[in-house]
Amino acid sequence: KKTRLEGAEINKSLLALKECIRSMTDASTYTPFRGSKLTQVLKESFVGNGRTVMIANVSPSAPSCTETVNTLRYAERVKAIGKAAAP
Repeated sequence: KKTRLEGAEINKSLLALKECIRSMTDASTYTPFRGSKLTQVLKESFVGNGRTVMIANVSPSAPSCTETVNTLRYAERVKAIGKAAAP
C-alpha cells in the first residue's frame, strides 16, 4: 500500500510538472509552480536566465514504442520553453 501511495504522489508531481511546462510553452501569464514540491524546487531552473537540460531515456524495442514516443514528445515540449520566452 505504501508503494502505491508513493507512486500516486510521483504521478501527481509529474502531472504538475507537465502543467507548468505547458503553461510556459503556451506563453501563459500564470504558471502553476505551487502544484507540487517538485515544481516548487524546479521553479528556479525554469525562470530567469538559467539553462535547463532534459535527458530522455528511450528504447529501440517495439514493446516500448509508446513510451518512447511519449518521452520524445515531452522532451520536445521542454525544448520549446526557451523558444517561447525568446523575443
